[in-house]
Amino acid sequence: MIAYNREWLDALLIRTTAHSWHKDGMLSDEQLTALQEQKPAPFYSPNLFIRIGLGIFCLILMYAVMGLFALTGMLDSEAGLTAFGLFWAVIWIVLLELWIIRSLHHYGSGLDDVLLYVATSTLLGSLYASFPSWAGPLTYCWVALPFLVAGSIRYLDRLMATAAFGCTLLIILLTVNEIPQLALYLLPFSGMAFSAAVWWGARKAQRRVAWRHWHGVFVIVELLCLPTFYASGNYFVVQQIGADQFNLPQPPIGWFFWSFTFGVPVLYLALGLRLKDRLLLDISILAAAAAVFTFRYYHHIMPLAWACTIIGAIVFVAAYFFINYLRKNPGAFTYESGAEAALLQEIEEQLIEQFIAAPTGKPEATKETFGGGDFGGGGAGGEY
Repeated sequence: MIAYNREWLDALLIRTTAHSWHKDGMLSDEQLTALQEQKPAPFYSPNLFIRIGLGIFCLILMYAVMGLFALTGMLDSEAGLTAFGLFWAVIWIVLLELWIIRSLHHYGSGLDDVLLYVATSTLLGSLYASFPSWAGPLTYCWVALPFLVAGSIRYLDRLMATAAFGCTLLIILLTVNEIPQLALYLLPFSGMAFSAAVWWGARKAQRRVAWRHWHGVFVIVELLCLPTFYASGNYFVVQQIGADQFNLPQPPIGWFFWSFTFGVPVLYLALGLRLKDRLLLDISILAAAAAVFTFRYYHHIMPLAWACTIIGAIVFVAAYFFINYLRKNPGAFTYESGAEAALLQEIEEQLIEQFIAAPTGKPEATKETFGGGDFGGGGAGGEY
């Protein structure tokens, strides 16, 4: 299912954790060296700047090649345009699978990213070219969704997961919008229900050992759900959509959406403290700022410049005191960069535990499980 080598992905997880532990003094130099020898991860994953450069170079080269072939006249008809797109989509996917990933072992190098994006966009563009004129946005979303989901699953791609999330949300909203006389009432709640359900599922999925390779994808989905849930019930968003789509100056049950606008930031803050979730805490701050600006948009108590200055000062002072407090009182939350809690910590501890027990060499480890499979909980396969 995954295009990349699973053993190397696990080794990459272990090595990343080992470096963090070595930096904190929990692993000696000999133990770190032994672990690196035991768990090789020969992926080619350059730094961000090289990744961007390779991606731009690959993008220019791919469109140059397709442009040269387009000069043959294949794009003069809809059938030719569809065939042209399908042909190059297959070429780029085969090149990605057989050469970039399997032969060169690229993982997040920029080349594999751009090949995937260009192949997907070319494929979808060729399919859209054959659609009848009456096809609407809902049809386009339904056609794109399977390819976006497949790309995010097979290539562990977060951008494809983001597009799949947005595409699914659009499908739900466009479908609800077609319900006569009830669309205005159902649109906000359908967005809330979708975001809440996906958020809950993404958090559950991050704890599944068998799905550990998609951890980054689920984190992105969880991140997208929080602002989407808030935007679905924010008074400004609901009022603007009601005015544009239904010619209503004020949304129905306005008191509820005002309560939602100011209540959700408090809810995010409470959940973040209870669940010890940094993501919820960060989004709660942004949601609180959005609530203040929403109120300021409809009620002009003071000039905008003064409002921004006061809000900025309050946030600055609060951040200063919280940082000082966390530095002196480390606990569930801390300001230190290396102390954040990892959602895959249980997996990583089980995989790396054997190397802490032995100073050098290849230690003999006792096989332990979390209650399903030889790797960990959730019935995951593979032995370590």
